[in-house]
Amino acid sequence: MTYIILDLEWNQPISYQSSVYKKVGDKLIFEMIQIGAVKLAPDLSIADHISIPIAPTQYLRIHPRIRRMTGLDSETLAGAPAFREALEQFTKWCGEDYVLLTWGCDDVSVLYQNIAFFGCEDIPLPPLCDIQRLFSDVHQLKDRSGLKAAMELMEIQADESMAFHNALNDAWYTALVFRTLPDPAAALRYAQKPKQLIHPRRAARVKTPGEVFPTVKEALQSDSALHPACPRCGRDLTLDGEYIKQSADRYIAIARCKNHGRLLIRLRFRVDDDGQRIMQRTTAPATAANVAYVHTKQLQAKNRQEKYLAEHGHLPDPDEELMNAEASSMPFD
Repeated sequence: MTYIILDLEWNQPISYQSSVYKKVGDKLIFEMIQIGAVKLAPDLSIADHISIPIAPTQYLRIHPRIRRMTGLDSETLAGAPAFREALEQFTKWCGEDYVLLTWGCDDVSVLYQNIAFFGCEDIPLPPLCDIQRLFSDVHQLKDRSGLKAAMELMEIQADESMAFHNALNDAWYTALVFRTLPDPAAALRYAQKPKQLIHPRRAARVKTPGEVFPTVKEALQSDSALHPACPRCGRDLTLDGEYIKQSADRYIAIARCKNHGRLLIRLRFRVDDDGQRIMQRTTAPATAANVAYVHTKQLQAKNRQEKYLAEHGHLPDPDEELMNAEASSMPFD
């Protein structure tokens, strides 16, 4: 049996109000634009590799964030095979008696949504198994580790000529992490099932339009972040402590309304083509579990900051972390 490590890149609608998205809807949230994979020898060294660009047929314009992260654009993908041809090329390269491995649970859902949309159910594939879950279990990590973090933990150096967010490069790096596991075959116990992808518009919460700021720090110190309005009565809310960073692009806090009690405030950041920071705020009623979680994280964050400050003399730059973020948000049903 041959181990094949797979990674995918995909495009998304420029706007969920666009005519193309209204036409295809949740049947195709993300359209694949690249397949990257490496094939391992019995000693787990890299024996072969493949990178297949895919020409989009629905979302023809590459989303600016995708273009910035992957380096793929409409010109690069012009003349590339369509999805069915690319999938057939990939499975032919895989050969026989192989298993597919990925880092994380996102790829399997996107892959099978594309298979269903383009009518490729007749092309057989083995189950996709999740290396990330195995890695987290082996190292007893409370949360799933990102690929970069896993490489740092295992002291694997990235190649300056191989940027992240390229399907082949990420598959290559995943193979290097996979080789460090004491029992790589255990990954076969982590077969994944695709989840239904939906647009997050269905979530029962209140979102504000994105606001533009020069830096994350200025956004976090803005009136909009420090004194958000209650979505029910419009009264300015009072934050119960500072915002806690969940990831490079996500922050949370608890706020209080005199009329409507505690609310959970979520901030999400992205970078536009001009380098501006776009902050979107989501407000929802806070459960007791939300309050306990945020307060615990606030205490943990204070200890981490004190330790980091003692070691480095300064705190991490939130803007640098945002620009280097590899987080992806998958809207699962």
